[in-house]
Amino acid sequence: MPAMLPAATGSPPQTGFRPGQLTSGWSSLFIVGWVGVVLGFAAVWKSSWTLGFSTWWLGPESDPRFPVILVLPFILPLAMVAAALRNMRYLPFAGMLTAIATALIAWGDVGRQNRFALVEFALAGGGLLVSVAAIAGMVRNDRRTAI
Repeated sequence: MPAMLPAATGSPPQTGFRPGQLTSGWSSLFIVGWVGVVLGFAAVWKSSWTLGFSTWWLGPESDPRFPVILVLPFILPLAMVAAALRNMRYLPFAGMLTAIATALIAWGDVGRQNRFALVEFALAGGGLLVSVAAIAGMVRNDRRTAI
């Protein structure tokens, strides 16, 4: 029995994505990138307390900061991962804002712990690059077929 092909309707095939969402491959890249930022901040945390050079958001190991401040660098990157897992719309732009907020966290260590600040800026830059690159994977509204 031959396979039945659907009749051509002149409309593009339905992909299941709404405009502004990331395709599955780009969503995976976005998730991996922001998980890398989270793991990088975990490495800064561990290194800071192991070496005894506290960042502004950690404080010394013997007298750590308030728990909300301790996890401050992790909140927005983890929110980006959760949003990407839900495939929310316009994630690259939210990722760019998150990268700027992450850079502001790094700015607090400039003049205090410059080497940790450099690593934190690099993590923010990595998140920014992943977010900018993910714009290529956003589903767009095809205006040619909207007539």
